[in-house]
Amino acid sequence: MKDNMFKAILFDTRSIQNYIYSGNRLRTNIGASYIVDRIFFDTLVEGTLKKMFPDDDFSTAEDTTWDHEKDGEKSWDSMKECCVAYIGGGNALILLNESKSYQDAVAVVKDFTLNLLATRPGLKVGAAIGDLSITDGKLDMSPLYAKLKKNQSTVFPAVNVPYTGLTLSCEINGEAANFCDTKNIVNPESSGDIRFYSQETAVKSAMAKKANEDLKRRFDKIFELKKSAVRMANYEFPLSVNELGQKDGENYFSVIHVDGNNMGVKFRGCDNLSDRRRLSREIKRKTEGAFADLLLKIIAAKDSGIFDDCLTFTEITKNILPIRPLIIGGDDVTFVCPANMAILFTKTLMEILNDVTPENTAEHLTQESSRQMDCCAGVAILPTAYPFFRGYELAEQLCDAAKKSMRDFAKNKKTPNEDLPVKSSWLDYAILHGEQAPTLEQIRERSYSGVRGSLHFGPYRVANEDAQNTAERRKNIENLLACTTQFPHLMGQGKYKELRDVLQRGKDDTAKYLQQLKRLNIKLPAVPDWDFLKSEDNLLWTVSGEPQTPYVDAIELIDFYVPEVVEKWQSLT
Repeated sequence: MKDNMFKAILFDTRSIQNYIYSGNRLRTNIGASYIVDRIFFDTLVEGTLKKMFPDDDFSTAEDTTWDHEKDGEKSWDSMKECCVAYIGGGNALILLNESKSYQDAVAVVKDFTLNLLATRPGLKVGAAIGDLSITDGKLDMSPLYAKLKKNQSTVFPAVNVPYTGLTLSCEINGEAANFCDTKNIVNPESSGDIRFYSQETAVKSAMAKKANEDLKRRFDKIFELKKSAVRMANYEFPLSVNELGQKDGENYFSVIHVDGNNMGVKFRGCDNLSDRRRLSREIKRKTEGAFADLLLKIIAAKDSGIFDDCLTFTEITKNILPIRPLIIGGDDVTFVCPANMAILFTKTLMEILNDVTPENTAEHLTQESSRQMDCCAGVAILPTAYPFFRGYELAEQLCDAAKKSMRDFAKNKKTPNEDLPVKSSWLDYAILHGEQAPTLEQIRERSYSGVRGSLHFGPYRVANEDAQNTAERRKNIENLLACTTQFPHLMGQGKYKELRDVLQRGKDDTAKYLQQLKRLNIKLPAVPDWDFLKSEDNLLWTVSGEPQTPYVDAIELIDFYVPEVVEKWQSLT
């Protein structure tokens, strides 16, 4: 039995969402996301470790996720003084050999954080130092994680110049405006006026173009591994929300957050650090590969003119794709896109993640737990001028609501092996019209609460091909989309808008409205799994459990779903 003792440093990135989405411009969000994604590779490894430990080989610390031959590397077996054991999920584990002292570890933390303060202002990291034993690849990191959590509650790093109230504040993130933008780094479209911003905003903005170039290289490599003829040299990612392709007068876009289910269970099944590292890399390949497949469909749709009637691209923006991923890390994906494409793109991505990836593909997934990923998503549809951070917060709350439905479903579903989690994927969405309440709960209470119950029927289940009975299929997103598609063909806009108002009132009003439709020979959308709602007892509402109706969801989605595009989209390979 081989027992190795190390002095270990566990780093984590704090308040990632606050850092990425604190600005109200997509350009700064893009730059911030790239900084977070590269922080340990560029600043810790390149800026600190290679300088302090020149005799060690840190080539294994590069982002080689798509080189599956490096999945099993054990950098701690060949180290001289220091190695990078693990980078992923906002964490980095650094190992120093047993000859190094606590003060040597402190020196690493000090040098790294000083580099951050000078080159990446505004980004907060945490660190925990302790002794770590690796026995045949097995280790117990719980003491380090406990120390890291304790430090989060007691150490509050100051990473920005304080705003005194007498200095100018940055119009983008509210910090002290201590950077004079003489070269229009923050706003390249500016007419030449010199303006002041915070150093944090300046660094993020300067990284935006590099971030897009890196993203193109990343997907080019994946396309090549997937043996696709598509090359990203012919396409660009947007740097502002206005470049997503919304048509004139359609002043909405969407922020989408997708998160894998039961990831903790998957990682608890790892026996040692090598297995954990391999699983982390495979999950990242699964996620990036799924997003690459989505991109290939978007490119095919754009090139074939499928988006021509619902999106607008000028001569300047004709090569820009109507989507921009902000985070693709492990099981976590956040992206922005036009509002009328949000449900389609999100549903497609979730279905790709939910499909089992064969072993002999570019992703090279060797473990069952990485070949299939059930997940949950939150889709926030909001006005273009809406604060970006609030939009992301709403998307995250919607994803949490979807997770609750996933857990509730699992409780009621019996499986042959009770130790294995029940797999299901769920999506929830919300449409904001102007300024509304700050939390999802308040939005639902104020805008989606009627006399008879909740006007929101979601969250909805995605990829529910295994449903055995009608009750399980009621929450299928396919039912919602079928209803949304049929409404404009069955009745005029005034009539289905009137239905939304009627559903907010009592049972008698609903009964009178249905009688009126019958006299006019107007039928409601035919959705077999919802036929029970049309009975005299239900009158368009569920009567068991919490009363709900799905028709308001279907009506509101009409302006943000394009069936003609979906029909052509489904024919793409």
